Amino acid sequence: MEYTQIFGDAEVREEFLDRFTEIRDAVMSSGGLEGVGALEGMLQVDRAGDAVKRMAEGTWHGDGDSGLEAIVRKFGRPVYLIRRNTFATAADAPDDDAESLVIAARVSAARRRLEGVIPSVGRVDLRNHDETWVGTAWMVADGLAVTNHHVAKTFATRRGDGFVFRESSGARVHAYVDWYHEHGRTRESRFRVTEVVWMEPDPSCDAALIRLAPAGEDGEPLPPPIPLAEGDEGVRVGRWVGVIGYPWTGRHDDPADRTRIFDGIFECKRLAPGRIISFEGDRLIHHDATTLGGNSGSVVVDLDTGRALGLHYQGWPKRRNYAVRAASVARLVHRHAS
Repeated sequence: MEYTQIFGDAEVREEFLDRFTEIRDAVMSSGGLEGVGALEGMLQVDRAGDAVKRMAEGTWHGDGDSGLEAIVRKFGRPVYLIRRNTFATAADAPDDDAESLVIAARVSAARRRLEGVIPSVGRVDLRNHDETWVGTAWMVADGLAVTNHHVAKTFATRRGDGFVFRESSGARVHAYVDWYHEHGRTRESRFRVTEVVWMEPDPSCDAALIRLAPAGEDGEPLPPPIPLAEGDEGVRVGRWVGVIGYPWTGRHDDPADRTRIFDGIFECKRLAPGRIISFEGDRLIHHDATTLGGNSGSVVVDLDTGRALGLHYQGWPKRRNYAVRAASVARLVHRHAS
């Protein structure tokens, strides 16, 4: 994401400058900055203040800013671990001085709504495949989950008028959705993918619908669908969202950034706050939450309503993230769910 946009929010900007020394020291003490000695000038309060002002004005060019960027990213677009279907922010962990308390308060205010969504987001696991898992999926209708086309194509392909599961080394690939994979917990809730209902061929709508078994391996029922936003509901620049999914590596992200921002913890369920930064008609949303490769298929949730605004499918470092709008997902469900 384009981290300079964080300071378009005056309250977050003022908090960063007021707390700059403790934020900087927290990031440095965690081993999050390399070559600090060469960056001492940029890491001083007065230099940081000038840089933040220019970021807010849109005149910052980022030359020689790697140390400041490390601090800004950790502070302004954190990622929270999900455990027992809830999450802890910096406001709940006062020892974490590197993250924004303003943002933590905004996310915590939406806790009840987010806790209603979290159980319905799962990791797509595979058997008889080179990969053990490939992305994220979430409940979108009774018995149906949605993920990305590029996730589904790793285990399914079109044949005739429908779709079939691929074979690997002579064995049929099996896909499952597990609603847990939480850090530090071994609990599972695995549901077999029984059918690939639809894989949208339009590249501007990277979506697929998968049908799940009505009961999990331990006999538990499916979690409820996540309600979709209707029409233009919530799709406004500056709207706060939460992206829920399973971040892992991507082709374009920086290894040092991954380790620093995610504390070296990957492949488990996370909540990443951010804002809508732009959109393309009624098809795509651009957001600035922190994501990685495994976030493909994540739900983008409106913090004010708890409704899904979109289906995350791609992120470009230092630019933006892309999500299919809920209206497009709703159309696919309407056409293919029967």
